[in-house]
Amino acid sequence: MDRPVSVLEVARSETDAPARPPLIDSSRRIPGLDGLRGIAILLVLLCHSIFDMHPKTALGSHLQMIGRLSWSGVDLFFVLSGFLIGGILLDSKGSPSYFKTFYVRRAYRILPLYAVLVTLFALRYIKAASAGPLGGFSHSPIPLIAYVTFSQNVWMAMWGTFGAGVMASTWSLAVEEQFYLTAPFLVRGMNRSHLTHALLAVLITAPLVRTALHFLFLHGNFACYVLMPCRADALSAGVLCATLVRSPRWANLLFSPRRSALLWIAGFLALGLVPLTLWCDGMSTPMITIGYSWLALFYSTCLLIAITESSRIIRLVLSNRYLAGLGGLAYFTYLFHQPLMEACRRLLGLRFSYSSDGTQLVGGLLGILVTVVLAKFSWTFFEKPLLRRGHAYKY
Repeated sequence: MDRPVSVLEVARSETDAPARPPLIDSSRRIPGLDGLRGIAILLVLLCHSIFDMHPKTALGSHLQMIGRLSWSGVDLFFVLSGFLIGGILLDSKGSPSYFKTFYVRRAYRILPLYAVLVTLFALRYIKAASAGPLGGFSHSPIPLIAYVTFSQNVWMAMWGTFGAGVMASTWSLAVEEQFYLTAPFLVRGMNRSHLTHALLAVLITAPLVRTALHFLFLHGNFACYVLMPCRADALSAGVLCATLVRSPRWANLLFSPRRSALLWIAGFLALGLVPLTLWCDGMSTPMITIGYSWLALFYSTCLLIAITESSRIIRLVLSNRYLAGLGGLAYFTYLFHQPLMEACRRLLGLRFSYSSDGTQLVGGLLGILVTVVLAKFSWTFFEKPLLRRGHAYKY
């Protein structure tokens, strides 16, 4: 594999045309994005292992408040996905094999590992009464066909529940798959200006849609959390970032010596996260109306900071090999961390009280360790070979 190329390094190499913006295209790996993906999955892991607990002491409750927004790691994933997928679509929109190559590559990346998870989950329907010595299966009103068709988030919205806990995280995968059904057609069918206006329109209308659902739907706030149109602002913000860095006017501005302005913008947006952290949860009314959009803007700014290398300290953090390595294992880790954490908690529950804070904490952390080890094996022997097959299809 080629050495990762710094965006600024590419910019400096353009000596024949110094006024040109730095080269940004989907064929070049941007090292900072691996670290940013690592932060996203780390937030999700911390949320489900520590900050989703219900401590029984006042001190524990105050400490938990620090990580109240850790669930928003999934919003960072949405922004990253929109940027990376949007960039691929923008760079290949003139290809005669545009649709075929895109969907075949996504199928190789997404479906095999997801099929393993759904197959294991389907075993509950063969012996639904018991999970063996680890206890019984949790009740789920969501049918198996919903997971097969990536429509589980629609069922979740109707019932107002995530269903079986081991499959709860898959709602965001459904959101992304539904997004992939529309984004390629929009990118292919619009010029850059019209696409930018369409993305801005999504950013404006998404909070309006969420507000309408809040008032009109039985499980309105829950639906806002899991439905694709309600989370389309984060995905569209990522695509908009991909569009901006490919525009000569905006790229010159973003990569200019004044790019440190991004840090001030991120700081301002971070201030807005303080009240969201202190007084709001993931499905509170302030969060579903404007909070999701605020998070999308904040994470989009973080993305641009990572790309433009606006801060040396941030660049060093994002280039940390452990953080970047975790980012490379994010897909398996995201899909399987909840089942493995629950299995470890139930194993400890055979000897200790399952509901105790100690069992929940230690079981969660042990589950994370098991997940990361298995993710490494999965990447080396399962996912990477499949990716190579997918990339045999060229744009």
